[in-house]
Amino acid sequence: MYYDEVELLAPAGKWSVMEKVVQAGADAVYLGGKRLNMRMLRKEFNFSPQELIGAAQYLHERNKKIYITINNLYYDSEIDEIREYLNFLQEIEVDSLIVQDMAIVQMCHEMKLQIPLHASVQMGIGSSAAARFLEAQGFSRAILSKNLSLDEIRSINKDSSLFLEFFAHGDLCIAHTGQCYMSSFMKAASSNRGLCIKPCRWRYSMEADKTSCGESSYYLSHNDLCLYPHIKELLDAGVRSFKIEGRMRDADYVAHLIHIYRQELDRVMANPDKPSFDANEFQKLYDNRIRDFTSGNLFTRTGMESIGSTGEREPFFPSSTFILKKLEAEDYNYTNKLAAAGQRTNCMPMLSVKAGSLDSLKQLDKSAIDTIIIGCEQIINNKNVWELDSIADALVSVNDGKAEILLETPRIVTENDLNSIMELNQLVKINRLSGFIVNDYGSIEILKASGLKICGGPGLNVTNSLAARLLLQNGLSRLTASLELEWPQLKELLCSGNDIELMVQGPRCGIVTDFCLPRAISEDNESVCLSPCLKADYSLCDEYGQKYTIRTDQKCRNYVYYPFDLCLFAGLPILAAAGLNHIRIDGQYYDYDTLQQTVDIYLEACQQIGRGKWTQAENFNTLLNIFPQGLTSTPVFLINKDI
Repeated sequence: MYYDEVELLAPAGKWSVMEKVVQAGADAVYLGGKRLNMRMLRKEFNFSPQELIGAAQYLHERNKKIYITINNLYYDSEIDEIREYLNFLQEIEVDSLIVQDMAIVQMCHEMKLQIPLHASVQMGIGSSAAARFLEAQGFSRAILSKNLSLDEIRSINKDSSLFLEFFAHGDLCIAHTGQCYMSSFMKAASSNRGLCIKPCRWRYSMEADKTSCGESSYYLSHNDLCLYPHIKELLDAGVRSFKIEGRMRDADYVAHLIHIYRQELDRVMANPDKPSFDANEFQKLYDNRIRDFTSGNLFTRTGMESIGSTGEREPFFPSSTFILKKLEAEDYNYTNKLAAAGQRTNCMPMLSVKAGSLDSLKQLDKSAIDTIIIGCEQIINNKNVWELDSIADALVSVNDGKAEILLETPRIVTENDLNSIMELNQLVKINRLSGFIVNDYGSIEILKASGLKICGGPGLNVTNSLAARLLLQNGLSRLTASLELEWPQLKELLCSGNDIELMVQGPRCGIVTDFCLPRAISEDNESVCLSPCLKADYSLCDEYGQKYTIRTDQKCRNYVYYPFDLCLFAGLPILAAAGLNHIRIDGQYYDYDTLQQTVDIYLEACQQIGRGKWTQAENFNTLLNIFPQGLTSTPVFLINKDI
């Protein structure tokens, strides 16, 4: 077998690292500027504009490529700076941009730039359908999700013409990349902007039905990825760029990795039919490791063997558990400062509600809400699991209602999940189905043929008006604002005039992981799964007793929830005045009575806003009583701070 265009891609956070990785055998180097990239926590790292000019010249003189990480999610206030930066990068002739935010794609189209686009791993590209969507936007390469199996990579390569890149060595997060919001919920520190405080690296205890399951442990602390023994299998599956993680690592450490992977790649390409694994070289990697090694999801789902549960090899990171803030009765007034200053509106927000049962669906269909959402995550902890047949039956049973009904796809859709998305097209002929809410690019590609409305869900991470524009141009209608936005950035997005929806009430999933926490502590951990997730209600518990509920879907993915439900009720008049037309209650886990009370309160508030009034202190206090476990408004409105 002949392998063409194979690349070893090295990180560089400093000039000295760049020089050493080139000497060690890297074909290309990825690096970032002092602004606008994901690795901004240490000022001594990253490249100044003058250094970027020099780096491009240095690498091109040696027939190496330079890829620039412009891989954050961005805000509208940053767009002008980004345009200038893109022009600069075109002038110095960099070889590609590594991007997460669709705003960069939109700017490149508008500015007619010719720099190739590489989809960052932050995009969570995990399916051939998502790859086809990227191709249509002008991408030439995808850095695939780290959560894929070898078979999934092979399938994506077969059905896509994108050049495929895959991480071969380095840090692994327990969460699906791009879909971890826990740091944002806790500290308004976005992992999608390189500011993660790493709550996954803290100690937690596990509880089942409120009973402790033993000593605390580092349950979310993933070991490091090492795919050195599997280079040939990855090449055969279609991977052509092998990426080494480590832009914040020192020169000797990264150069050591590049040297060893260079030798292995050369051996495999020289003798592709002869096994070439070098045990001595692997031992050098192991001896120089930071955490212990794992092969990730390449051959099997993440288990306890991939978790550094003792924390013995966990590098120091300056953050730790702290007490999370809840809303109190006096917090009603902090979002009324602008309203009191005369910023009123008589535009009544339209209300969407996510239902978790047929009874709730029927009741909502009789109410004055505008949209009912049915989730397709298939959470098995729920008494009612929305499957294809039960969704079809539900749609038929409420045939006389007036609210539009939308089906929402899961936040994670990989190649193995595509069939479940394709099956949703079987429902398009049912009259009550109005359309879909999608949370990944592959679902857009699959469901656009339905001819029904397609809205963008929170999983698309829309943080600015340019990303919204690109998605709207691709046939989407209403878009959900990112769950990570704070008030200033949300206000900018709303000022764009696009049709935006915002989640204002409900539980918030901070982590989606392929690691099954209930099974990790169960007696059948090493045998065939006996579905421990169905035998008890599980949660993680931090040192302050704050509980993070764990839910499981039928794909055995775990969803870890922030301890307090979101509640932006007190800010509704300000949001409406800023141009927010659609608000959403995620009520799929609320019992019938709780959901009905909550919806009634929000409907009354919306109607009052429509009359240009706002006297809702009593209803705010009622919500606090309905949810005694706690409510929060962060990060949208920072509690006890001025707006």
